[in-house]
Amino acid sequence: MGWPAGSRGPGSRSLDSTRRSDARPGRPGELATGGSQAGAWGIQPGRYPKWRAPQLNGYSPETERSTGERRARKLASGVRRRAGGKGLCKQYLACGLSYFVVLHAEVAEVLKAHQLIATWLQGIGVELKPSKTRLSHTLKEYQGNIGFNFLGFTIRQYPVGRTHTGTSRGKPLGFKTLIKPSKEGAQRHVQALRRILRRSQSLSQEELIDQLNPVIYGWSLYYRTVVSKKQFTVCDYLLTRMLWQKMTRKHPKKSATWVKKHYWRTIQGNTWTFATPEETTRQTLRWHAATPIQRHIKVKGQASPFDGNLLYWAKRLKDHPLTKTTLGKLLQKQQGKCRWCELFFREEDQIEIDHITPKREGGGEELSNKFALHRHCHDQRHAKHDRVYQ
Repeated sequence: MGWPAGSRGPGSRSLDSTRRSDARPGRPGELATGGSQAGAWGIQPGRYPKWRAPQLNGYSPETERSTGERRARKLASGVRRRAGGKGLCKQYLACGLSYFVVLHAEVAEVLKAHQLIATWLQGIGVELKPSKTRLSHTLKEYQGNIGFNFLGFTIRQYPVGRTHTGTSRGKPLGFKTLIKPSKEGAQRHVQALRRILRRSQSLSQEELIDQLNPVIYGWSLYYRTVVSKKQFTVCDYLLTRMLWQKMTRKHPKKSATWVKKHYWRTIQGNTWTFATPEETTRQTLRWHAATPIQRHIKVKGQASPFDGNLLYWAKRLKDHPLTKTTLGKLLQKQQGKCRWCELFFREEDQIEIDHITPKREGGGEELSNKFALHRHCHDQRHAKHDRVYQ
């Protein structure tokens, strides 16, 4: 468990708990042991349409003697947080999770949640594992812990000066919350890269790059929304050292200069780019640091992927039924901007599709020959284009 300092000021507190229930589902009414998959629930505010409210699956009152959705919701109501705003769920049950976090501003409330969770889990034959359950503060040291790790991330708050402090409603808090890749997560990634290098003794440089690039790209995408640039640079440095050791051992009778020229190229000013020699069919090893940091933007208000707001969700979601249409693909391609005036579309704007090269001049119906623009921009473009055509 850990509690982050709340948004009410430097003296406020909030708690979180990281727990794991080490058990596997057994038959109803019997103790389930071993494994890490167990029915568990967490409580947090959520944004769901009423017709998609979270449901408790896996156990039902008819098949289990002491639990069920009614009992779980009754226990959850004791520690749920009041939701602010219309359309917000007052409680959220995350079922079937091995790890979960309980956050609150007071220590007593988190301890109360601990008791309620333990009571509920006893009814389905599982229990919280003491070695995986801990209480900590994200700003101050508590029981030897500061911050907590969750799903490969380290969540912690750091005391900073007034020029770097976070704010709440314009008031300085005296600390800043940073989410970084966990030390264990980075070590697992480096070990995965090392295993690939060890198994690739007989592979060519092209085949080695083909095996490393997906791992590097996938790991970097997972952490690109948090404070990861420094960790990306460290991973690049360690990978370069491992590659250098591998290649020098592969050619023990060659000089370091020969190995450097044979496997590394100078690309865009970087003299240590691991790439093949052929310029036409060159394969290049990806850099972790080449993945841009892209902060997660919260969903605004009561927006839902099912509300039909094509303009909003085309800019957020890559795969969604609304973005499969021609207009949705164009909005996603143009990042919500009009191609004529370069201004962002607004919800009340009239959006139309036009051909870049008109049909009368040989233009086709392919997506690359279309773009979205305002209705008045469409009129301006046609008026100008018709004058030139005449």
